Amino acid sequence: MNKKIGGQIAILLVSIILGLMLASQFKNVQRVGGNVSLQRTQELTSEIQKLKQENDAISKQLREYEKSIWEYENAAQDDGKVSETLHKELDRARMLAGFNDLQGSGVIVTVKPYTYQSEFGDTQIVSNVNYEDLLKLINELNAAGAEAISVNNERIISTSEIRNAGDYIVINTNRYSIPFEIKAIGNPETLEAALKLLGGVADELSTVLDIEIKRSDNIKVLKYTRPMQFEYAKPVQENK
Repeated sequence: MNKKIGGQIAILLVSIILGLMLASQFKNVQRVGGNVSLQRTQELTSEIQKLKQENDAISKQLREYEKSIWEYENAAQDDGKVSETLHKELDRARMLAGFNDLQGSGVIVTVKPYTYQSEFGDTQIVSNVNYEDLLKLINELNAAGAEAISVNNERIISTSEIRNAGDYIVINTNRYSIPFEIKAIGNPETLEAALKLLGGVADELSTVLDIEIKRSDNIKVLKYTRPMQFEYAKPVQENK
């Protein structure tokens, strides 16, 4: 009986200690939460949205893989369906690689420099668009879940180069000058919010560049047209 009472007392003491710790932690969270700036709140909200999108994307991809397995299993029983299943998988691979024209909702970002009239009447540029400015915007769109991106109708894939070349910017070996139009397919609300985040990329660049962001329900991103060849990279042989 004494052992039973002693055990109950021990559990009671542990419960009290845990309760005090939780109460203290809750007060600390409340205290910190009261001092969180508006910018930090927006950043945290954006991070939560990104994590939710990533989780939804992973769940969707898992369902697609399960569906593909099911289709292959059924196709194995019917030779006539094998080619159709492989064709669908090839189309998906081409879409992911950037070799298909795509369309959907998203945002269109127009980037150009601010200008002013000089005392001689000619138009002067305050600060020209740099390749790094485009890369920052593209990276932010990718981080926000963009599914396809193009700059001046040049499809951006893993091997795309964006660099300065004199007064031009080279994209996929082609030269372009201002203005630059970035098209991104994805959730319009999320993409726009990511770019317009207080203290974010667009907010930073807008101090020297004229940046216009607008949503669209029908954006067309053209496919990557240059050939891709692998001379040195080879698939890993798992059994070797």
